[in-house]
Amino acid sequence: MLDVLDFEIALPDRVETMVDISSDLSLSQNQIRMFTRFFGFDQFHCDHDGTLQQLAGDACAKLLNRNQTLDDHLSHVIHCHTLPSNWIVSSTTSPTLAPFYERGIEVFSASMNHCATGISMLNTLDQLLGEDDVGLILIADKAFHPDIRVIENITIMGEAAAAILVARRPGRYRVKGSYTHHETRFWQNSGHKNEGFLEGFGNGYMDFACSALDGALAHYGVDWDDISYVLPHNVNLASWYQIGDRLGIQREKLCLSTVSQYGHCFGADPFINLQHTIAMNALKRHDLVLLISVGLGATASTALIQMG
Repeated sequence: MLDVLDFEIALPDRVETMVDISSDLSLSQNQIRMFTRFFGFDQFHCDHDGTLQQLAGDACAKLLNRNQTLDDHLSHVIHCHTLPSNWIVSSTTSPTLAPFYERGIEVFSASMNHCATGISMLNTLDQLLGEDDVGLILIADKAFHPDIRVIENITIMGEAAAAILVARRPGRYRVKGSYTHHETRFWQNSGHKNEGFLEGFGNGYMDFACSALDGALAHYGVDWDDISYVLPHNVNLASWYQIGDRLGIQREKLCLSTVSQYGHCFGADPFINLQHTIAMNALKRHDLVLLISVGLGATASTALIQMG
């Protein structure tokens, strides 16, 4: 497997509170209480005047500027996004990937695992990279419309970009393995509200997420005592408390404090939570952390990472 050599998180400067967005999102008082008291949301980074290219470019620039030697070996760049399309087709490649394409780097987009796509791409790059190659996983979406920002009675989206450098060389974070679990009943997902693509998803979500985590631990040959932290997607507090109680995961191992700060930032959440645990000095050498994200479709992707 690969090592994660370094990563960067970029956030819009603009911050919104639940009160700020309640009118735009047509949230009732009962919904506001649910999202704050039970689901744990408080504020979100979101800038409707900022572009996806600016957000993604900020994360990439900061990461590559401090890793110029690695930048010279960059061979593959993948933009992972939850929405199937995020640009008007007018050129060979998207504006987000164009700066890398123009350098002769192989670029492509990936979206079909939705919020789980970024973690899924660790395995993809493991198949593609040569011994001296460096890959860049870029995870970035814009919450530009109320229909995109809210999954009814489940979560509210914020904005962030994560840029992750990976290669077959010693790095700060060793990827011990990755594991992806699918529930194919929900694969047809255009995103249209009246389509009914999520019918039954809520009822089956808990079983699906728990099955994915059980399968991941069996795949990696570890148990919960071996895991220092679970770094999840920020869908909401309530669902993760239920999953933790059902699987016997100690609550202090669930990194959930960023839910209130950022909301659910599409596929960037696990890396936001990795950054948070590092900033809190919560991790030590050789600790194992489990990254997990669940995307509509439905796909659960996990990665087991050991601190170097």
